[in-house]
Amino acid sequence: MNSKLKEKKPYYLIISRKIIFWLVVLMLGIAIFLLFTRQDANKGRLIFTMVQLLGMLLVLRIPQFIKDKYHFQIPNLLDFILISFAFSGFILGDVFNFYGKIPYWDSILHAFSGVVIAYVGFIVIEYLDKEYTIPLSISPLFMSLTVVSVALAIGAVWEIGEYTVDDIFHTNNQQYMKSTRSTLYDEDDVPLVGHEALADTMKDLMLDLGGAVVVATIEYKKIERKQKKAKEKGTV
Repeated sequence: MNSKLKEKKPYYLIISRKIIFWLVVLMLGIAIFLLFTRQDANKGRLIFTMVQLLGMLLVLRIPQFIKDKYHFQIPNLLDFILISFAFSGFILGDVFNFYGKIPYWDSILHAFSGVVIAYVGFIVIEYLDKEYTIPLSISPLFMSLTVVSVALAIGAVWEIGEYTVDDIFHTNNQQYMKSTRSTLYDEDDVPLVGHEALADTMKDLMLDLGGAVVVATIEYKKIERKQKKAKEKGTV
């Protein structure tokens, strides 16, 4: 266990983390400077940008927090995927308004989120198996269905969070505006009506489910093969 914690991180992860950290710090400094020096600046937009940047810094800290608190080293590939996903959402999506500029940006991230959540679920299962020698002899199908269910549940909680933020801060996270897909909207933007207003939420949940099902299908086959080999060794 300790040897795993001392494992050196690959260069691609070290470099990407440093680039993202200093880019975020630079943008945060600029946003704070503009907030207090420019009278004509859109203060609401600047504060929103600062919140997204602070969120990105928090995500960068999470792997180290988990390592210090729970003595668990997040796999390097998963670490890279998480910070890339957060950067795509917080920085590219909100700060640089990719949600408004690229029509399918939100859909891509939701499909990817299903993949990430399901991947994390199977990593937790593998971690419990290796570190605590928990006998995972239950059905691979049951494992896969559980991971998919958890991924979909997290997706639903995320949608509740988006709805709550939109309701309190009058944002457009659930993209209920007809005239814009940006997170922030203007007073003259027109909202969707009726069934169309539900389309984005339902689409996001379907994409979460689809991404999780893809990972669960792959992992189901891997676990099934692993259990089959274990049984064959046990009968020798």
